[in-house]
Amino acid sequence: MKNFPRILTAVILLAAIGCTGGRRSSVNPAYETEVVEAEGMAPVIDNDTEGAKKTSLAEAMKSALGLVVGIYISQDSLVAKSVLIDESITSQTAGYIEKYEILKERLDGDFYKTRIRAHVRKEDLASKLRNLESEPEKLGNPVIGFEILEFSDAKPLQTKYAETELKARFAGAGFLTGASDKADIIIKGDAETSFNTREGLGGFISYRAGISLSAVKNGSQDALAAVQESAGGIDLNETAAARASIISVAKKAADPLKELLIKSLREKSIVRVNLAKVATMNDLSEFVKMLRNIPMVRDSWVRGYTGGLATLDVGMRKGGASDLSQLLMKNIKKPVKINRASAYELDAELQ
Repeated sequence: MKNFPRILTAVILLAAIGCTGGRRSSVNPAYETEVVEAEGMAPVIDNDTEGAKKTSLAEAMKSALGLVVGIYISQDSLVAKSVLIDESITSQTAGYIEKYEILKERLDGDFYKTRIRAHVRKEDLASKLRNLESEPEKLGNPVIGFEILEFSDAKPLQTKYAETELKARFAGAGFLTGASDKADIIIKGDAETSFNTREGLGGFISYRAGISLSAVKNGSQDALAAVQESAGGIDLNETAAARASIISVAKKAADPLKELLIKSLREKSIVRVNLAKVATMNDLSEFVKMLRNIPMVRDSWVRGYTGGLATLDVGMRKGGASDLSQLLMKNIKKPVKINRASAYELDAELQ
């Protein structure tokens, strides 16, 4: 198995991984390490037991990293970037595992199995993982649709100059785009342009355009973000000048709309959970998996974990912190006490 199966195997092995709490690095006290136990295995081919032994050790170290990877990155990114994660992280265990000891190794049928206790430098790993995700990925990869009406000299156009430009800008920023009837968020608005002047332009014609845009959740009238901009365009004829002005104003509006939308989504669809009394990373891993199994939750991932306190971002399909708090308090397998709940933040502790 290569690349893609390796990282998925590491995550699947979480059920077989145990760990203890964080501690300061013995090499560099500025860093904190997590001590985790993990198992790796490799087939014995042509009676090469020694080769299988070395491979199973390497796989055990990758599995140790897999536990941390699995909670510090969203599920969508874990799958979409599996090859990149394998090449840049799990294949470079020496860069993230400070030291390890072999707890047990044995032949099991046609496989050699090795279990280790590894000291993982989690700050290095968490920082690397955060850099792999774009802002849209951190927000759950919402699909953006577009419904932009265009007018020139007060007459409706059948063109989609603004929509095409906006779609390119949002796609370039990492957003998924698609048909508006299947989109999570719809960019709606009007782009209107009109003749400006031809005086002093050496034969060129100037048009001036204005655009008004709002981003709304599909099926809702609540605006997540809104912008208004104006811009000009010149060309050799009226049709071309009108087109240039619409493209120019759409380009001008794209970046501020994108930033406002990201800010709004971060505030309104992400619940920050401050979870106390997290004894081990194994407990944290189980809590993250429990969150991801809640239908109302789109995804969840860890932003920080130290001294028994974990900070998690929980992407909600609907609802907010109060809805999530009710679900957590009713959970039987992983009892949680809610200490405080605001609109988009929870303070809780494991029981």
